[in-house]
Amino acid sequence: MANATLSVVVPAFNESEYIETCIEALIAQGEYVDEIIVVDNNSSDNTSELIKKYQSSCPKVRLLKESRPGVVHARNKGFDAASGEIIGRIDADTIVGENWAVAVHEFFERRDDFSGVTGLTYLYESPIAGLQRRWTNWRLGRGAQGAVRPVVAVPGSNMAMRRSAWLAVRDAVSDRTDIHEDIDLSLCMAHVRCAVGQISSMAAKVSGRRGVSSPRVYARYNRASKKTLEHHGVSNWKLTFLIAADSILHAILWPLYRMYDKNSGQLSSRVLGRRQRARDLPVFS
Repeated sequence: MANATLSVVVPAFNESEYIETCIEALIAQGEYVDEIIVVDNNSSDNTSELIKKYQSSCPKVRLLKESRPGVVHARNKGFDAASGEIIGRIDADTIVGENWAVAVHEFFERRDDFSGVTGLTYLYESPIAGLQRRWTNWRLGRGAQGAVRPVVAVPGSNMAMRRSAWLAVRDAVSDRTDIHEDIDLSLCMAHVRCAVGQISSMAAKVSGRRGVSSPRVYARYNRASKKTLEHHGVSNWKLTFLIAADSILHAILWPLYRMYDKNSGQLSSRVLGRRQRARDLPVFS
């Protein structure tokens, strides 16, 4: 049994296709997760109804509503309501690994010099999922990502932080909806010297559905990254180049995503004419 309590916050907007798998993976963590908070951010589908179904059989599942549109508002509502000494955060299409919560607890019990932690995140529903997994595992084998690797970013798809760290940055985080809330949170933590570590044992999978976004829409997504860096006064030509390179890489891979059939896991020209739902942008211009 873990000494500290762990709350996991899941912001959700029209996530009926994914939310059940996400919640079931968290429930499977057993006693290592004390509270699961889903924050419904104005869903027009049956996301809330699906969560209510779990509440009847699992008291640790909580449903909150946030009417202000924007993942930052949903995240803040969940973080503020969390009772745990550790606050985890994942996306609604994240599937945490079998020992995810155990890894979180062990990290914070052993490393009191760190305030936040993130893990390795693998893709699913992606034509490059296998390549990404092999690349990540190759880096692990070469020791590029060891037991604890200091990092700056705490990505919203797979992270946890001490409640004390959240309280330390709560008044500093921005509520702007045109920037990336997880990058903003990361930079606020760095500003107050809340160290973040990355561990390989805290593994999770996240849908690659954003790859279906058109290059124009994806460029908007990356412009929000640049705005976030500018908001913190840390933008430079190297980071700008990396953001631009990511947009170019997406444009190159986009045809593969358009031909990717997630049901079969194969490329097929038959799906080109189908309407595929991309992941909703977490930012508003």
